[in-house]
Amino acid sequence: MNFYTLISKNSTNADKWLKKVALSTFLIAFVIFSVNYIVDPYNITKYNLLNIKYKFARDDRTKKLNYFKTLPQKDNILIGSSRVYSMNPQVVTDLLGGTTYNFGVGTATLEDHLGIVKYLIKTKKVPKNIIVGVDFYTFNPDVPANKYFLKNKELNFLSFGNYEENYLAKFFSVDAFRASVKTLTKHFSSTKDKPRFDVNGWAGGYENYANRNAQKDLLEVKREMEENFELFYSQGDYEHLDPKRKAYYRELEKICKEHQISLYIFTSPLHPLLLKRLNKHQKTANALKEIVEFLSTFKHFTNFYNDPEFQKNVNHFHGSTHTSTNAGDIILHKVLTIK
Repeated sequence: MNFYTLISKNSTNADKWLKKVALSTFLIAFVIFSVNYIVDPYNITKYNLLNIKYKFARDDRTKKLNYFKTLPQKDNILIGSSRVYSMNPQVVTDLLGGTTYNFGVGTATLEDHLGIVKYLIKTKKVPKNIIVGVDFYTFNPDVPANKYFLKNKELNFLSFGNYEENYLAKFFSVDAFRASVKTLTKHFSSTKDKPRFDVNGWAGGYENYANRNAQKDLLEVKREMEENFELFYSQGDYEHLDPKRKAYYRELEKICKEHQISLYIFTSPLHPLLLKRLNKHQKTANALKEIVEFLSTFKHFTNFYNDPEFQKNVNHFHGSTHTSTNAGDIILHKVLTIK
């Protein structure tokens, strides 16, 4: 075999390999697109080809936004993190009247809060009341905006000048494919799971505190405090509030005034052990103080950091920061009955 024959043979093998790679890539992309289009885990299209009742999307921002588009204008909107989406919107309706949607999304930062409000204004679904739960970490300059917020062109006011949605990209999304597979698995399973959020955006349920295991709860609190050390403390550097995020809240306040929206703000309660630990550190104790001082300048603000109801009854907590739906009712009553 001479040199030219060898080169020719290797070239042929390389061409075959490239064709196989190209064909495999095309088939994978085709399968992802087809499954995502048929299942449509984020409810992007108007079709439900398999008549799937419950869909399971990892990206709750996209899921809630696409579902919210199908709803009529709401009178009251709840905004915040997972600490808020366990709060029952019906309680808000009972207290304020009208209709309520819970727009809480996982690990929300202040960028999410403002992004959702801007979205409501842009889509002309301006509510009468907005209720916002603020988490301790959200003013921390070292905590970045949530990655799903940054990916969402309808919420992300930082990187995008308009809200044009790239639907084609979502149908090729690996995240969407995971949600599609999970949805199909649950759909064809003999045991049907409930959706993560109900029709009003609520992801909660009431519980009997008598069934709680105090020792197990305490271990969960300690575990979560250690795992979230960097989130809460930023290695001890979280002393002052991020000026940029304070400005976001002033912008949110201005938007609400311009559109005659009543804005209610509250600090999410912290477990007594976590609050004690934060106050032990001079820097984080100062951050707590600055949060309360800053938010106290807003018309309707309720601080739950030292609220006796939550400092004396640890049953209200799941882990170091999350509260139960039962506790959410208490929070909403205190926030919305301000005189």
